[in-house]
Amino acid sequence: MPPHAAPGSPEKKLESRNAQKVARLLANKLKPLGFERTKTSIFTRSRPLIIEFVHIHKFSFEASFRVHFGVRVRTDNFPGAHLNGPSSDEMRDPEDQSRRRYTFSFGPDAASWNECAEEILQCVLQEGTAWFASMEDLERLLSPSSPLTHEARLALQRELQDALPPQASEHTRKALNAA
Repeated sequence: MPPHAAPGSPEKKLESRNAQKVARLLANKLKPLGFERTKTSIFTRSRPLIIEFVHIHKFSFEASFRVHFGVRVRTDNFPGAHLNGPSSDEMRDPEDQSRRRYTFSFGPDAASWNECAEEILQCVLQEGTAWFASMEDLERLLSPSSPLTHEARLALQRELQDALPPQASEHTRKALNAA
């Protein structure tokens, strides 16, 4: 498969189908960690006050992904997902800082799909789990240095004051397909 398949070409369509195969394999690998595939490229895990998510972005120029981590307050009214956590692009190879630590490439065969999904799982385990754990600290989430926007921090403060379990906003349901 050429590295730069033209949009709409049979090669590009095959690349898209293969990307979805990687995502389905990844969904099975993330399930034991509590993540569910709630959108084509989003895997969510519910916590009492926030929703943690892993977003995979398929590059248009090659058969490869970028991974983002994020957290969202259930009652946040921002219409987008807020990719407010680390991105795999920022994760550098400890032996060569000019290179990315992770490469999430795949080819036309099942072995490469599984290898790509496994590499993403390793990124989630090695990078994501620690970052998500750090987001369980309410003081950090409510602080000005929080990855949450000012509006999301206010929504979280309201949730903490309310005795009822928070209901996901319409924007949260649309952005993450999670409640």
